[in-house]
Amino acid sequence: MNIPTFIAFEMTDIESGYPYAIAWSLPDGQFKSVLVRPEEEWLIDFETGQFSSDMPSLQDLHDKGESVLDILKEWDLDFEDGELYCQDPIAAQYCLDLMFEAYNKECEYDVISEYDCYDNVDNLDLDDQRRWIMDTEGLDATNCEDIVKGMIFLFARANEEV
Repeated sequence: MNIPTFIAFEMTDIESGYPYAIAWSLPDGQFKSVLVRPEEEWLIDFETGQFSSDMPSLQDLHDKGESVLDILKEWDLDFEDGELYCQDPIAAQYCLDLMFEAYNKECEYDVISEYDCYDNVDNLDLDDQRRWIMDTEGLDATNCEDIVKGMIFLFARANEEV
């Protein structure tokens, strides 16, 4: 089974923040995740945002985060078909645009709702299955790694029932 490319972001602030953690799936069902070293221009409004208590410190992001340019280069290798499935397409598109704009590039990936992966399953049923998977696997719905794991499990589960 070939898994679609699922992607999830954790952001500093939903209104004017930037992505600080990203996870995405690979076709074989594995996933990758990274902390993001913020671009300098992203830090302009850093003091005014409403930040998650789970967010790493700015120093940790600088020390342990990957550069946006390195992440974009890795995505060139990992995102073969250019379609990215996510739970929140608007937030994902915002994060992608922010990252690409940092290097004067345009995002060429298609951001698609996760629901579009499923032809014969009702969205409410998918939500119920997602909640069940998140609960039984002990996954956190605010953690991008866990969100991608949940999407992988949900896709595998939905496709074994078809």
